[in-house]
Amino acid sequence: MKKIRVIGALIVALLVSSCASAPSIPEWVIQKPAPDAKYTFFVGSSSAPDSTTAANDATASLIAGIMQYMGVSVSVSSSAEARASLDEYQAQITQTVKTEAKGRLAGFEVVEKYIQKDPKTGQYTVHVLARYETKELQKEKARIEALFQEERDAVAIPEKKGDQAATEGRLMDAIRSYAEAMSAAGGSNIENAKIKLERNAKKASELAASLKITFISENSLSAPIGSKLPESRVALVSNSGGMERRVAGASLLVTYPKKLASGRVGTGTLQVFTDTNGLAEFEVPPIDVPGIYRVAIQLDYSSIGDLLSSLPSWALPYSDAVQNELSGIVAYLNYKVISMAKNVPMAVAAYMKDAVSAGNADPAVFLSGLKETLLKEGFSLSDAILPSSYKTPIDLSVMRAIAPTDAQRFAIASLAVTSISQDGSYFIAAAEGSLAVFELASGRTLYSATKSTQGMGLSESEAVSNALKTLGSQAFGKDLLSALP
Repeated sequence: MKKIRVIGALIVALLVSSCASAPSIPEWVIQKPAPDAKYTFFVGSSSAPDSTTAANDATASLIAGIMQYMGVSVSVSSSAEARASLDEYQAQITQTVKTEAKGRLAGFEVVEKYIQKDPKTGQYTVHVLARYETKELQKEKARIEALFQEERDAVAIPEKKGDQAATEGRLMDAIRSYAEAMSAAGGSNIENAKIKLERNAKKASELAASLKITFISENSLSAPIGSKLPESRVALVSNSGGMERRVAGASLLVTYPKKLASGRVGTGTLQVFTDTNGLAEFEVPPIDVPGIYRVAIQLDYSSIGDLLSSLPSWALPYSDAVQNELSGIVAYLNYKVISMAKNVPMAVAAYMKDAVSAGNADPAVFLSGLKETLLKEGFSLSDAILPSSYKTPIDLSVMRAIAPTDAQRFAIASLAVTSISQDGSYFIAAAEGSLAVFELASGRTLYSATKSTQGMGLSESEAVSNALKTLGSQAFGKDLLSALP
């Protein structure tokens, strides 16, 4: 019996010795520490065949725990800015855990690492304990939450503002707010982005479709050349839900004809705004070129277009729908600038400038075509007889001498037949001419141009006559009606 007691004592001693030599498992591995007055604790654990993989996976587990505390998911509802910020934040945590450095993140540090190896499987298990100063952790949580809230608000807030503006009758503000919401939805990865973009596009399109520009003043005017047109007034009106109301604070672009330095007619633009009553007034600058013109008054939606220009390709149908409605909000003012030229007596003359032309053509044919067009419009014309065989540019003193006494202007044309060809049984003649109109009293040149035409006939003479008559009636005659002051 005594021997048995001795053996038992030896066994107990060996067990005690064995337990004393084995490392004890830290309490934090079994149970994560609860937050204290200063710190919040996080633990990451993972097993792998090698310690490096296990350590990396344990770090990832630690980061996942911190992200869970933050209450965000990196893969959902994250803008480019939010993703970049979270990626940088996780990289800083990873580097801090790997190097066990302090100060990379305010208030965050690794407290302890514990590594176990299973003698039977050879598996390594790594545990990492980190602590975060609670006040710094809360600051970081608030920063990240703000990133995600900002992304959601980028759509929700302008849409809400748009709804409010629409209710109050500020329709242009409403459309602009809906465009802001579309831009935010199209430029992010927020949940249901397409639904939100489509919803705001529909609201904007419906408002735009209800708008029209109407004239309060006359929309068809006429004025003598160089005179000032009367002031025009338009209203921007919305007809939505059976209720018509005027829209204040809208920008309108007025595009009007303008004489350029080259003498051609181009366009000019001015901007006006609808007042509190939804009215806008504008004046069209006078133009000293006779003719029939049109002024376009169109809604200026450039600021809205700028917001929609950044949308991705999948959103273009929605953007186009809104902009097509906005671009159709236009009205036109038609006006006629009446030339006073028909009230001023004018002498006309023409000559062939070379012998070849003279042998094949009669300048009287040209003059008959020119006078036919001008006389239909009420011009007062008389013929001036040029000196025989006249082939050089006429002198002003000669014009005054040969012009009828009542003539105040003198139109002189220099003509040439440049070619005659045959196509089957038809002949084709090309004619060219230079015509100038002078004011006899001052010598001022009122008009100067060079033009060319073709004529067809069964003979050379018929083709030449048709070319010269067309040159007079169509090329120069119609041009004088619109260009002569």
